[in-house]
Amino acid sequence: MEPLYTLRGVTKLFQRGPTTVRALDGIDLEIQPGQFVALEGPSGSGKTTLLQLLGALDRPTAGDVWFEGADLVGLPDHELAELRLRSFGFVFQQFNLIPTLTAVENVEVKLIPSGGDRARALQLLDEVGLAERADHLPAHLSGGEQQRVAIARALSVEPRVVLADEPTGNLDSATGGEIIDLLSKLADEHGSTVIVATHDSELAARAPQRLAMRDGRLVGNPAPAPA
Repeated sequence: MEPLYTLRGVTKLFQRGPTTVRALDGIDLEIQPGQFVALEGPSGSGKTTLLQLLGALDRPTAGDVWFEGADLVGLPDHELAELRLRSFGFVFQQFNLIPTLTAVENVEVKLIPSGGDRARALQLLDEVGLAERADHLPAHLSGGEQQRVAIARALSVEPRVVLADEPTGNLDSATGGEIIDLLSKLADEHGSTVIVATHDSELAARAPQRLAMRDGRLVGNPAPAPA
């Protein structure tokens, strides 16, 4: 099976005043289709930067990033934008819902480029257990419910990859565990690869594959989740 992602020698530098920050330092990585991967590490370890490169939100300073045989480093901006729209679903710590739109409208707005689909949006809310909350505004939903809406929105375009950056960071541990389990379940049902960045080792342990990051590097061997 061909890897979904292949990264070779990936380095990302940021300039902060006179200081050069090496956010990623020679990352070599392959991710297979259908995997559920946790990028685990403390703040500043490089996991968010790596997630941004995997989602075609940024380009490396050096190295190669290949996705389904496409060179993400060399693709023009308009092709990267189309790839982000059609192939990637994003879930963030802050939920990023539009406060003036209901739950179903927040999912439906993601489908506007393809003509919009209220029935599809309602189906996805049902899958995440929020069918009865479809007409509620984000302010009337709990944090866990808002993140479920965000997951439904991310899955609305049937993405090849779901990229989640600290998706449980604003949730209590029990709700966070439910969100990770839901991501795993839905990704399996939809055939998506899921890559989650988290600082929480207990949540990372729920993923079948764990990649530990420190100081911009992958450290140790990928750790399987306990049986």
